[in-house]
Amino acid sequence: MDDKAAVAAALQKRDVESLGKPRYEKVYLVFTGAADRNKIAEGMSQYLQRAEKHNPALPADWRKRTEWFQTQTNVMGKAVAHERWYKDLSPGRNLPVATGKTLLASIAKTASQKPSIDIFQLAPCRDTDVWDFINMLPNINVYHLFYGYNSRQGSAYEGMKPAESLALAERQANFHATLQQHLQTKHPIARLIFTQNVPTFSNPGAGSQSLAWCKRYFPETDIKMSLRDPFWTSLIKEANPYAAKEVQLKNIPADEDEFLNLVVNARLDDNNFRKSVHAMLESAARSETFKEHSQRSHYRVANILVGEFAGEPAPTLELGDANHITAVLEYLDTEMRGARGRSAGKLQPASCDKSGKDPRQPPNVIIGTRPSNSGWVLTGCDVTQTRNNIERLLQQR
Repeated sequence: MDDKAAVAAALQKRDVESLGKPRYEKVYLVFTGAADRNKIAEGMSQYLQRAEKHNPALPADWRKRTEWFQTQTNVMGKAVAHERWYKDLSPGRNLPVATGKTLLASIAKTASQKPSIDIFQLAPCRDTDVWDFINMLPNINVYHLFYGYNSRQGSAYEGMKPAESLALAERQANFHATLQQHLQTKHPIARLIFTQNVPTFSNPGAGSQSLAWCKRYFPETDIKMSLRDPFWTSLIKEANPYAAKEVQLKNIPADEDEFLNLVVNARLDDNNFRKSVHAMLESAARSETFKEHSQRSHYRVANILVGEFAGEPAPTLELGDANHITAVLEYLDTEMRGARGRSAGKLQPASCDKSGKDPRQPPNVIIGTRPSNSGWVLTGCDVTQTRNNIERLLQQR
């Protein structure tokens, strides 16, 4: 859902200096980070077709304003969890491969005489592909990386050799640490902007929006699909062994669809399973062993899942990509206006952590004390105002 909403937001964004025209003449969609990228693209295409018929409707000009590509390989090396949503789709086309040359040729055919390019990376992409894009494309202005999962350069696995594990961790850290340098070598004024729920919004839950709000702006088919996000079931399973034995979930169904149904119902309804899940999650969140073994998963359980299952149901849907791309666009707008609105945020120097040795934990980016060669972190944004901005984009004609 979040990548679909992000594409809709990019298509609907207007030029701050000329509101009658779109900010982006063309939106290039490069599908990456999945095994069957043609099916992922088919899922996106079907969403855009449904969005045309939804109220408020997405304008039909998305067909002539989008160009579709895929990366040559899947950096993750395997199918990823969300591909199960699209397993029954039959793609109507085989996407061309995105290289620096093929993207440059496409831009030369369709763009204005001197295009200005912004890149938003919302999925894992092989570093060598990124370097190729940067070296070949003209006039890159901004490179936005919603870092974390999207920073991955492969999949860590049980039994990985220590040397391979360390090499993957170092490659992921170097991707962060050298991205701004690669940009500036070819594009001297280009800026790398990092975002993450914290510190961009100072809110661990800023990757989502309420289900009630989402139902107003997105087709029912896509809402139902997003509710069945394996993010929830995988974290519940991961947390369960770290909870006290008396509150651990017993007899978790082996069938993934059956377990997904239980979890979706528990998020929507105040039933007994919801109470059991909440008790288990609260206990697991107190586990120092869990925190030591998987800091990232522990953080998500403690700061996202516990709240999702607490009290009366108030379910949320993942909308991180849309929240983050919209926050960056709003910041760029206020920068162009020469003003700083309360919710527009602030760029602060990035400092890329290279100390991590565990490739399962994406390298961190923190706020530095002075400008460096590592890019910038967008901070001080307001997720409620961002939601209002998405709403405004989706309502406009």
